[in-house]
Amino acid sequence: MEQQNVEPVATLQLDAVGLMVYDLAEFNAADMARVTSFVTNFGVWQLPDDVAAALASTDGRGRLEWIHETGELVLLGGVPADAMVEAPVHPSVAYTEGNVPSLLGGSVGGIRRDPSGEVRELFRSEVLPEGSRVALLAHVRHGPKAHELLWGWHRAHHDADGWNWLVDRLARLEDSSDPDDARLG
Repeated sequence: MEQQNVEPVATLQLDAVGLMVYDLAEFNAADMARVTSFVTNFGVWQLPDDVAAALASTDGRGRLEWIHETGELVLLGGVPADAMVEAPVHPSVAYTEGNVPSLLGGSVGGIRRDPSGEVRELFRSEVLPEGSRVALLAHVRHGPKAHELLWGWHRAHHDADGWNWLVDRLARLEDSSDPDDARLG
């Protein structure tokens, strides 16, 4: 999938390949499938200083995820925290405040009607810090290929050399015999 209407804010250099880094809010807004898709979380780890800087990670940590619907392997700068979020409820659903379902996942925290009369649902969700960034590492169309690519990551990401392990795995995509199945950025 090609990025549409999203300008990169930085790049991450992996050997000869520059991977684009985007503002997370803009990245998600460009394709809502990223927001609604099931995501496999491959864990949180301490990033090298230059990677943390490119991803604007204030605590130096990042989270590796594969977005099922888009096939994107992404690295999030920062770690999501549990928070209350609110979202408007479509008028056809909000016919009565008592029947507003939890539309976006998480647990319902309540509902409220704002001064304009719009019904908004409050729910718990994981939220990244304001200004978070995301690096688009690769496109991996099939889940088994994503897991194959990252086999061993659960051990490697705890090591000081975890970033180099990931870079070596991503380099394998350049040599892939099926470029439509998995490719960098």
